[in-house]
Amino acid sequence: MNIATIVLSAGKGTRMNSDIPKVLHEVLGKEIILWSNEVIKNFENKFFVIGHQHELVKGYISNDSQTVVQEEQLGTGHALSVVFNDENFLTDIYDYVLVIPGDVPLIKEEILNSLISKVVSSKASIGFVVASVKEPFGYGRVIVDEEDNVTKIVEERDASKEEKKINLINSGIYCFDYEFIKNHIEKLSDTNKQKEFYLTDLIELGFNKKEKILVVESSEVSIMGINSMDQLHNLEREAREIVINMHVDNGVYFQDSSTAYIDEGVSIGSGTKILANTHLLGNTVVGENCTIGPNTMISDSEIGSGSKVLYSVVSESSMKQEVQIGPYAHLRPGSNLGNNVKVGAFAETKKSNIGDGSKVPHLAYVGDGEIEDNVNFSAGSITVNYDGENKNKTIIKEGAFIGSDVMLVAPVTIGEGAVIGAGSVITKDVPAKALAVERSEQKNIEGYADRKKKRKKD
Repeated sequence: MNIATIVLSAGKGTRMNSDIPKVLHEVLGKEIILWSNEVIKNFENKFFVIGHQHELVKGYISNDSQTVVQEEQLGTGHALSVVFNDENFLTDIYDYVLVIPGDVPLIKEEILNSLISKVVSSKASIGFVVASVKEPFGYGRVIVDEEDNVTKIVEERDASKEEKKINLINSGIYCFDYEFIKNHIEKLSDTNKQKEFYLTDLIELGFNKKEKILVVESSEVSIMGINSMDQLHNLEREAREIVINMHVDNGVYFQDSSTAYIDEGVSIGSGTKILANTHLLGNTVVGENCTIGPNTMISDSEIGSGSKVLYSVVSESSMKQEVQIGPYAHLRPGSNLGNNVKVGAFAETKKSNIGDGSKVPHLAYVGDGEIEDNVNFSAGSITVNYDGENKNKTIIKEGAFIGSDVMLVAPVTIGEGAVIGAGSVITKDVPAKALAVERSEQKNIEGYADRKKKRKKD
């Protein structure tokens, strides 16, 4: 069975009031067009119709798909006719044509396969996906006669008052017999309020010619489209609930699912607790039996099993097992933590490797550091990694102890087991097991406070 799959993704999305092409807006951290890529990944002969900012949109389309540019957006019927006139499309002969809107990210592959199977087995000329909804405003209404035959689809702007009361709506997902659509696509007209060529007019045309027409019913959520920011918001809310329920079924606990924001690409292990107001974004992976949150944001990072991240921000970083982060810590990109590492309150790391069992407690900063196992990097200490022109590396060997309020001026190496006295500014390498102290001699000026008070009185 040779089937052409065509995704209509040329629209500007005028009602979204955005310079971003409609199909490049994100749903749960993934561009809408990438959802289309995913749902048809197992299909062959894939074509994407692109138009508004087509060079930008093209960069998001999978390499095994072809693109056809619709220079003028004159409706869905016009979009399909552009494909039928494209030289790449005409190099093959198809049995059926599957048409999918590019702005319906929650449609499932099973529904598409069901539609194709039903059309093929029934030898129908037209099949399309429908849904019964409570609020049909904005959707095309599916009109049936007394014998439940589909007679036509009426778009919202062209519908009468009675037709607008119909709650059976068109999804915009079709499977056509190739010969039928090839012979009739050019017969569409733009005699409607929008002055566009409607693909939906093929339904009435097919009915009038006594062609076999069938429908496959799906849920309202699965066929939700996006034409405005409000619809994007509503769809993402539904998608978020689907994703969270999936994680719940896999053994993840959510303290307050209404304040949890989990991107579609996130993986969470069983036994993990997601506390209130937690954001897991991008391609984040969270292991088993972790505690994440509350008030935590983690993006494109890997959190090892048994770890705890509390009131913190983690970006493009990784940690192994039993790591403790926070509260109010910030792991910036390139922070790689070993097992049983602690990064404490108001501590910050960036582009650093921190070995097993090492601790970076409160009010500390480690940037461009190589910290080996079991190092204690005490409160208030920092790596001074920037000299005004270049970022330089600090190396701290295994078992070293860095006292409080120490400045390690990079490039510098602290030897294995070395001890740095509190308040020191270290600019030279420290040998293994040595004590390094850099302080000026303390001076006590007797009677200073009394003399200061006397000056104020005078």
